[in-house]
Amino acid sequence: MWLMEAYKEIGVDKHDINNNDIDYITYPKRFTDNINNTSPKMYDYVFIGGLNTCEDTYTNRKWILPFIDKNFNDSSYLQFTDPDTKMQHVPKGSYDHTFEHEGFVPKNVPECHRNWFDKHYFDILSRSKFGLCPAGDEMWSMRFFECMMCKCIPIVNSVEETWRSAAESRLGYKFYLSTDQEIVYRKDWVEYNYNMFQIKHTLMFHQTGDS
Repeated sequence: MWLMEAYKEIGVDKHDINNNDIDYITYPKRFTDNINNTSPKMYDYVFIGGLNTCEDTYTNRKWILPFIDKNFNDSSYLQFTDPDTKMQHVPKGSYDHTFEHEGFVPKNVPECHRNWFDKHYFDILSRSKFGLCPAGDEMWSMRFFECMMCKCIPIVNSVEETWRSAAESRLGYKFYLSTDQEIVYRKDWVEYNYNMFQIKHTLMFHQTGDS
């Protein structure tokens, strides 16, 4: 859906899309234009998303619970968004904003509405140093790429959570594992990820046959 929108923005018909282009998740300019990457980093760790949207998602994401308990503090931001988690959730501390915002769960809306730009979500990512990026119902999530777009360093539980395709696995993204003993905000990592995101996950440098 986003790939088609991105190409439509630059006037390329879907029938002219090269097969290699589907190797990389592609975001439309509508998203990247609305990201404010000049915001000060007021949060250290962030997680905004669902936990119990399905059995596979919970299995892949349950590692974030002990990580949150160990590392989140007054300078962090937590928001569970799915109804099943909210139903039984007990706020964890001052950093827990689960009940302050409704939250957007793409899986819970019709497919035609899943490309909505969640301004609150992206604003918080842009103001955060590190984002927890657990897998979803597959062994990857859009959140990993969205963190890079927002100059937020991803944290995952395994390397398999850092790519969707073989082509993406060779891009050398910079990230931390949840088991790393030292997690430091590195501007060189941030710039590498951000530049790689622009080159491989947008059409900013795309050249059509007429150019």
